[in-house]
Amino acid sequence: MKLDVIAATFAGYLAAFGLTERPQTPSDRDYVVEHHRLPGGSPGVTLDAELTVPSGSARVPGVVLITGSGPQNKNEEVAGHKPFLVLSDFLTKQGLAVLRYDDRGVGKSTGDFASVTPSELAADAAAAMRFLKLHPRVAGSKTGYIGHSEGGYLAPIAHKQSSADFHIFLAAPALRLLPDVMATQVADIARAEGVPESEIDRQLRAVDEVVSLLRSAKTRQDIRGELSLIFKRAGANRSQIKENVELWSTPWAKAYVRHDPGPYLETLNVPVLAVFGEHDLQVSPRINAPVMEKMLRHPKSKTLVLAGLNHLLQPTETGRVSEYVRIPTTIDPTALDTIGKWVKTVTGN
Repeated sequence: MKLDVIAATFAGYLAAFGLTERPQTPSDRDYVVEHHRLPGGSPGVTLDAELTVPSGSARVPGVVLITGSGPQNKNEEVAGHKPFLVLSDFLTKQGLAVLRYDDRGVGKSTGDFASVTPSELAADAAAAMRFLKLHPRVAGSKTGYIGHSEGGYLAPIAHKQSSADFHIFLAAPALRLLPDVMATQVADIARAEGVPESEIDRQLRAVDEVVSLLRSAKTRQDIRGELSLIFKRAGANRSQIKENVELWSTPWAKAYVRHDPGPYLETLNVPVLAVFGEHDLQVSPRINAPVMEKMLRHPKSKTLVLAGLNHLLQPTETGRVSEYVRIPTTIDPTALDTIGKWVKTVTGN
């Protein structure tokens, strides 16, 4: 039995796939490209960032991009794709300033990703927003966070430290990561790959055991030992056990077992666009979209499920994770157009 789907959740593991040609990757960026070193959200953390700005001298709306989980660079490279590079290119050509950065401990950013917590990741995003608002080309009253996947958890937390005028969530959960998002993801991905129901049941029991263990007051060393037993009982091989233990014994995992995104979403007092892919098997629109729509209170907020798209907002008929690397499209043009039009509406750009 493979427990790769458990380790895969928000783990950034797809970055291991080889790179192939992607037609949307920009080759001619005919706008201003600036490199910056920003103070992060914790002492001693410096973020390596790139800001792209339309040519000219006018002040323009600006956005900070927040990556999904796992150690991500500023392009959020996944399955040979560079979705944040594609998104930043599109939005800059639409008239926005776009700031994206390597996660702490990734690329040329300093800090330790292995010990990071969600609150620290959100603090880094807030620090990036503070920098963006002070940039001479950015209209400080027209700024937004755009978070993909886990980035949608982080943006509302960052908002409490450095507020934005709008948010965009791309394939972001409205429910708790553990157990809600995790359990649904494990089952959906496994079924799509043809895993027998008996094996899925074993994986779901492992999820329940992991959640119970992380909610306990045990030390990290005790947690690591018990995690090994949980995944061994579930039939994982040695490398899968090691991968899962490394992921779920982190401060990141311990924090998410207690994190409820609901109160953060309900108190957001700015417009939010929440976009889901119909065939997303990692953050199910079936269970997340209705909750998101209910929690977003601002009258200009919108929750959309785009037909035929997966977790990366690529075109697909199945949503299977194994297809990500084989799909040449990085972000479906329908998703890009939806984002661009909504931003123009809320910023009056």
